[in-house]
Amino acid sequence: MKEYIVITPSNLKKKVIELSRKKYYNYNIKFMSINEFIDKYTFSYDNKTIYNIMNKYNINLSSTLVYLNNLCYISDKLNNSKMILLKDIKKYLEDNNLLIYDNRFREYVKDKEIHIYGYNYINKYYLNIFKDLNYIVHNIEYNNYDIDKIYEFNYIDDEVIFVIDKIYELLRNNISIDKIKLIISNEYREVIYRLFKIYNIPINIKKRSIYSIKVVKDILNNLDDLDNSINNIKEDNIKEKVIKVLNNYSFINDKKEVLDLIINDLKNTYLDEDNNGIKVSTIDDIYNNEDYVFLLGFNKENIPVLYKDNEYFSDKEKEVLGLDTSNELNINKKIEVIRKIHNIKNLTISYKLTDSNNTYTRSDLLNDIEIVKDYKHQYINSNMMNKIFLTTYLDNLVKYNIKDKDLDLLSSNYNIPYMNYDNTYSGISKEKLYKYLDNKLTLSYTALENFYKCKFKYYISNILKINIIKDDFAILIGDICHYVLRCMDDQDFDYDTCFNNYVKTKREFSKRELFFLDNIKEELKFVTSTIKKQSTYSTFNKSMKEKPIYVNKDKNIKVTFMGVIDKVLYKEEDNITYLVVVDYKTGSTNINLKNMEYGLGLQLPIYLYLSNKMELKNIKVVGFYLQKLFTSTLDNSKDYETARENNLRLEGYSTDNENILSKFDTTYNDSKLIKGMKTTSKGFSTYSKVLNDEEIDSMINNTDKLINEGIDKILEGDFTINPKVIDGTNVSCSFCEYKDICYLREKDITYINREEDKDGEDV
Repeated sequence: MKEYIVITPSNLKKKVIELSRKKYYNYNIKFMSINEFIDKYTFSYDNKTIYNIMNKYNINLSSTLVYLNNLCYISDKLNNSKMILLKDIKKYLEDNNLLIYDNRFREYVKDKEIHIYGYNYINKYYLNIFKDLNYIVHNIEYNNYDIDKIYEFNYIDDEVIFVIDKIYELLRNNISIDKIKLIISNEYREVIYRLFKIYNIPINIKKRSIYSIKVVKDILNNLDDLDNSINNIKEDNIKEKVIKVLNNYSFINDKKEVLDLIINDLKNTYLDEDNNGIKVSTIDDIYNNEDYVFLLGFNKENIPVLYKDNEYFSDKEKEVLGLDTSNELNINKKIEVIRKIHNIKNLTISYKLTDSNNTYTRSDLLNDIEIVKDYKHQYINSNMMNKIFLTTYLDNLVKYNIKDKDLDLLSSNYNIPYMNYDNTYSGISKEKLYKYLDNKLTLSYTALENFYKCKFKYYISNILKINIIKDDFAILIGDICHYVLRCMDDQDFDYDTCFNNYVKTKREFSKRELFFLDNIKEELKFVTSTIKKQSTYSTFNKSMKEKPIYVNKDKNIKVTFMGVIDKVLYKEEDNITYLVVVDYKTGSTNINLKNMEYGLGLQLPIYLYLSNKMELKNIKVVGFYLQKLFTSTLDNSKDYETARENNLRLEGYSTDNENILSKFDTTYNDSKLIKGMKTTSKGFSTYSKVLNDEEIDSMINNTDKLINEGIDKILEGDFTINPKVIDGTNVSCSFCEYKDICYLREKDITYINREEDKDGEDV
């Protein structure tokens, strides 16, 4: 029987196999993707490889993968530091048998006929490998269906509602729902999830990682007792996925050594999708003439997704190596996307000009096509949405004296209690609450802070989770800073590479955002160098970054209090672990403990509390601090660099034991590390924030008490509207995103008149 190898993309594989069974039933055909073929023909790697590189070179996972994925490009044509490092890594891997070579496969393919189908463009690296083999490229024959119009919308919601209207038209015409497909970019997921739910259209758009499941996270805290932990997972499909991940690390007994890798795998392992409803597809999928496809977000920012000159090897270096440059790849990408768009028979294309975060422009891939701008929404698909439309039109009339042409139509058909809202929380039974929570509750500092600021805010945000995830630039800045600071102690840490590699994985940025990113990049570089300088003032020689800590607080249901500490610094001496916790802040810092008794300002006390729960021997807390990374004010009495360094000093509370404090901060007499820390002939200065052991223990106990009280009230279903006004200042509502929901009234406010110490110092 004649043998062939057919190389085809995974999305075409099923179709090609079906065709081969009919036409080539008497042939022995081996099917592979092009990446699978290249890996078997050259070399591949596994989790053991990754683990060993991370340990050998003291680098993180993302850097490790960059190096591994560029090993195949090693060449004598280029001789710079990048190439020298790759050669060093490959030699280490080969010397330790950590690369996987399949010599039998190389022999097997020598005399085989290789058919490549579905790859109309094969890059130069692949072609160089195939040149010595017997291969034939079969190009896909694309259709060339006309596209007569593209729909434009001012706002993303309008675009999605248009698609919903069109879907209802199809359903009314007896088009099966499994024939309807959406092609979208990420900014559409939350909008589609929200609006499709209102219109009662089934769609599976939210991929849920098994890492988000509490029982899976529990395994990470019990790696020494894996069998028991796995047996606690009741759902077989989840258990199988967890076991599959753990089996990838059978080469090592102590799974704690590969914890970061296990977490990464769990995060990228998803629950099985519900195949009912409308399917979210991609432009690369195969569509038949019975499919109805909606391409949303036909914007230049999304289609096509272009390559950039920011990979390990630059375009200039790729030219030397004989590899495709980003420009060459982009030219092919545009041609490929245009072909695939014209290959879909029943295609509706639309785009938006704005969403809640950004402005967009139409993609220039298709020109000389009618742009339809004045689409009229239909009112026959959802009573709920019609009422939402009506409230919007009434708001426009009341606030701006603008009357929509459809206001009379909707108001004559719907009677809604407009401007007649009873804001009183009506309560919920504990049985319903526990069922809704699936008999488990996870509480964090942020959630507890929400609860003590206002119980109703906690209910809306943390129980009902009415919070649309936004691609917020301020949050992104925080993520960038935490990532860079987490990696800064890696042996091969290069600031520019680390910063750029992280940013390039995110969305496109506006010119305004790029301006701020450039400034943040410069400022953060100073931050990292200053933190490294600060470490020279301490004898602490061990650290942990972004350490998750879980505390069991089981009540009537499973309850867990958890937190992630940005940085733990410690030193083990005489069987005692001297420990400091640090949390980075990109915004304002508040270390004031004067409102702690009301459950407010608990960030530092909670970090102190969590540090006491760490699995270290005989913990002795030396200090707990916040570190403000950016500031807009400087001390004019100091020179510029000194003022900037001073602003990066730690803010928080330290032990009053000078002998112990000196182990962490050797400059504590006039500290270069801790803000306000100084000693005089009489002891610590007035501005030094120090606590004795009894005060630290008391703070830990009070924090534990506040956590328990919060949990008890939450489990009682106590979610009344009760924002706090302390000494005339509303500390709950200023930045609350739910103000338009609660309709706060005077009777709801809890007034607290706190008497401060006479000297004005923090309590």
